[in-house]
Amino acid sequence: MTDDFKPLFLTRLTQLLDQRGIAERERTAWLRNLLDIDLSSANRKLKGGIAFNIEELAKVARTINCSTDYLLGLKNESHISELPGSSFHGFGVKTTLISERLSTDKVMTVAARMWDSHDGGADLIAWLSLEPHASQAHCLAWQTKESPYWWLGPANQVPIDCQQYPVYAYLTLESCIGWYRIAVLDDRAETAEIMQSFLEQAGYISDTFTQITDLQNALKTESYDAFVLDWSMGRGETTEPLIQEIRQVHGTNIPIMLMTGEASESEIERAIDQHGVRYFQKTGLFKPIVAQLKKDLREKI
Repeated sequence: MTDDFKPLFLTRLTQLLDQRGIAERERTAWLRNLLDIDLSSANRKLKGGIAFNIEELAKVARTINCSTDYLLGLKNESHISELPGSSFHGFGVKTTLISERLSTDKVMTVAARMWDSHDGGADLIAWLSLEPHASQAHCLAWQTKESPYWWLGPANQVPIDCQQYPVYAYLTLESCIGWYRIAVLDDRAETAEIMQSFLEQAGYISDTFTQITDLQNALKTESYDAFVLDWSMGRGETTEPLIQEIRQVHGTNIPIMLMTGEASESEIERAIDQHGVRYFQKTGLFKPIVAQLKKDLREKI
């Protein structure tokens, strides 16, 4: 790819990733897995530091259901067929809406909740129209600064200062999929961010930290349903005091996943026996941790 195409390519790629519901902080890990490259190279490609080759461009276009010509600025229609699909990946769910009436570049797919003051609302996957006819829609979607997800409801429930979008269609999810908030602590930001991307793809809200004090400060104002913690934080510091603090304040039932490759056998035994953590060897595999979290959070209800 030449420098002439690069600015428009990155702009259109960013827009399409937004529409596909791939959050900005998930994209580096997403591209790394798609192209089978290291995380640093993926990050530089998304920022324009390294060019995509032809094979990589074709793979990206095919995955996000658009044409390579559109990404390169050679045409203005993004879809590759007469029936483009607007896809969503989150909550551990993959789904695509295909319609003759709404092309991919006119729809945005998001995680949402139905506004309901009584029970907090149902979890949804919603397809929002980008056409400016919100006043004619029976159901609207909006997002507030305080919310990590979108809300759906009638026009009279939309806050005054929020931009509103007409809802084209929505899919209601089973009640077992919840908006749990998970704290991830690792002294390597790269590892924490990859863990975060796996958690968010599974439908959880996740915050990352690289220092114990930062997580301790967050605990003063935030409530977490589970923790994924590294053991060794460098310079001889471990998270054992933090684990003790969590157990004292939040009780023994809150799930704590401990992932480490540096703890001694005696430290691991103590963490399991005395503090009730789940232990995972740090191997770069994150799916077993997510699977265990799902099980523990279901049993916690």
